[in-house]
Amino acid sequence: MEYKKGFRIKPDKVQEDGVILFTDGTNDNIYASEVACKAYGYNYSGGLCRAFKPNANLDKLVHLGANNVSDKNIPADAVLDGDNTRILINGEDHIIEQSIKNSTILSGRGGKARAHGESVLAAQNPVPLFGPYAQCSIVMLNASTTDNTSTTMTNQIHTSEATGIATDYIPLPKNSIVGIEMYITRLELGGSSGTAGNYSYRRQQSCVKIDNSAAGTFVNFNTKNIAKIGVNGTMAMTGATLVNFDGDEIYALSVNVADRNNVNNAWSAILYLHITETAIEL
Repeated sequence: MEYKKGFRIKPDKVQEDGVILFTDGTNDNIYASEVACKAYGYNYSGGLCRAFKPNANLDKLVHLGANNVSDKNIPADAVLDGDNTRILINGEDHIIEQSIKNSTILSGRGGKARAHGESVLAAQNPVPLFGPYAQCSIVMLNASTTDNTSTTMTNQIHTSEATGIATDYIPLPKNSIVGIEMYITRLELGGSSGTAGNYSYRRQQSCVKIDNSAAGTFVNFNTKNIAKIGVNGTMAMTGATLVNFDGDEIYALSVNVADRNNVNNAWSAILYLHITETAIEL
């Protein structure tokens, strides 16, 4: 920011409480006068120049960036299982599982983020004895293909950097019923046998029941071709029993895609997950 005409100081940084500190180019941490503060378009309140006023109602809003985790920013009832970065939490009794990154829990009580980039829109835990514990989540997946090899779509990461459960799969809880609605786009980008601009857009509705041993019964209820130019390509949503970071067996979803040889494709999918979990063994 340039110096305003007639002033020898200018804004330098904003503190966590909204107070703006100025600099004269040599000296930092200068508190501005009311005239200087307003000249730069800020509010002057309580003898201080402010960019905003702190809001006590945001105490339960958590933003954890890499290497800047602070105890005062973590609600006492939130559980972070370790190695979590860029996490946003609002509400009560939520859990972020180990190594999960770039995820959000926006509202409710008792939600759990299990995948990279997962957005838990709402969660409820009204009956502690039996459940159900319910939540609605959104997960975005992506992949690139150049041939007919089946390729696993990954979340919030390049395929070459995929490491396992947190990136290749969407873990789901035991003793649950999960309704799934997926929209998937295939966009051709060229290749010797491809046509840039051809595409397909499809919807799949599914449901899976997961028992206490982490075995799942998967049903694809309906698949609809919404629009296309050219071919659809192939897609398959499947489930598998895997071992998580704690050594426990879990059930996890994966989405695999493929198309023709020598065709370059970008794939994008959005999954809406309606999870109903119970404390009763299924």
